[in-house]
Amino acid sequence: MIEIELPDGAKLSFEAGINGLDIANKISQGLAKHALAITFNGQTQDLMTPITTSGTVSIITGKNSQGLEILRHTAAHILAHAVESLYPNAKATIGPVIENGFYYDFAGIILREDDLPKIEAKMAQIVDADYPIVREMMSRKDAMAYFEKRGEPYKVEIIRDMPEDVKEVSIYTQGDYVELCRGPHLPRTGLLGKAFKLTKVAAAYWRGDSTKESLQRVYGTAFFNEKDMKAYFTMLEEAEKRDHRRLGKEMDLFHFEEYAPGDVFWHPRGWTFFQTLIDYMRKRQKAVGYVEINTPQLMNRVLWETSGHWDWYKENMFTTTVEDRAFALKPMNCPGGVLVFKHGLTSYRDLPQYIAEFGRVHRYEASGAIHGLLRVRAFTQDDAHIFCTPEQLHAIHAQLRRGI
Repeated sequence: MIEIELPDGAKLSFEAGINGLDIANKISQGLAKHALAITFNGQTQDLMTPITTSGTVSIITGKNSQGLEILRHTAAHILAHAVESLYPNAKATIGPVIENGFYYDFAGIILREDDLPKIEAKMAQIVDADYPIVREMMSRKDAMAYFEKRGEPYKVEIIRDMPEDVKEVSIYTQGDYVELCRGPHLPRTGLLGKAFKLTKVAAAYWRGDSTKESLQRVYGTAFFNEKDMKAYFTMLEEAEKRDHRRLGKEMDLFHFEEYAPGDVFWHPRGWTFFQTLIDYMRKRQKAVGYVEINTPQLMNRVLWETSGHWDWYKENMFTTTVEDRAFALKPMNCPGGVLVFKHGLTSYRDLPQYIAEFGRVHRYEASGAIHGLLRVRAFTQDDAHIFCTPEQLHAIHAQLRRGI
C-alpha cells in the first residue's frame, strides 16, 4: 500500500499503481469530472500516470492556472496534429505555451492567414474524435531510431542534444499523431473543447538561430469556455484602440519606418515633448550636483572588451570595421562615463563626482521582438553615475533623497 497526502493534510491509502483519476474519484465524483492533471510531490504530471510511491498530491482542474497552461499545451499538439493531417509535407518542430496562448513551428510549408480557418476546422474534428492522449516512455536510443524512421529530423536533433544523463524520453500519442514531449497533457483531445482560436502566422528560425532553417510559426490561444475567450479578444480590441503606435501617428507625435526598423522618427510635437521631459530631468539632476557630459556613439572594440560587454553582449551590439579596426555603436553609456571620470581625476579629494549623460544607445533586437517605443533598437538612456569612496555612500544616499 502507498499513502497519499492531500493539500488539506488528509491521508488516503491506495494500492501501488493507482493514478490521479483514481485519487480524484476517491475524493469526489465531481472533482474527478473536472480533473485534468495532478501535482505529485511538487511536480505536475498526467492524470493517468501510475503512482507507485507515497507522496503528496493535489488535483489540477480548470480553476488552477496550471490547468490553463496544460489546456494550451494540448491545444498546441492538436494544432500540430491538424497541420500534419492537412499538409503531409509539414514537419512539426516545437510548440510551447507562451503568455496568453501558444504557438507551433513547422518546416516544409508556407501558410497564410486565410489558411487558419481550415486548420481550426481540422482541430475541431480532432477534438470531436476525443482521442485518448497516451504517454509512454522510450529509451533515448529507441526514440531517436523511431523518429528517424518517421522522417522527423527535428525530433531526432532535440533528443540528440539532450544532456547525457537523460536516458529516457516521453512520447505522446493521440490518434495517428505522435509527439516528443515532457507533458503533461489533457487525458483526451475532447477536453480541449471549442474555445480556441488561431490568431496569426509568422516567420521563425529553428531554435531561434537566423543561420538555421526558416520555419512557419502559427500562433493561437485557448480557454476553458467561450465567455473567457470573448473577454480576452474584447480586451485586445480595446488595447488596439489605445495602442501607442496608433496614437503617436494620429496625434502627429512620431512614426516608424522600415528604413530604420526599431528606431523612431520624432515629429515636431513629439520631439518637443521629448525635450521637455529631458529638461525636467536635467533640472532635477542639477539640483543634486550632477554635471552633464556627452560621449561618442562609436567606440573601439578594445573598450568593450575591457568593460566586459564584448564577451557577454556582443550579439546584441551593432559593429563595423574602419581602417582594419573593429568598432561598436555603444549599447550602454557606462564605459564612456568612466573614461570621462578617469580623464579628469586628480585626487581622492575630488570625490564624490556626479556625472550624467543623456546618451543615445543602440542594441540589436530581433525583428520579431521590436514593439513600438517599448522595444526598440535605439533610444536615449539617462545614465547618472556617482564616483565616490565607500565612506561617502551613506551621506550621498541621504543627500539624493533630500534632493529628489
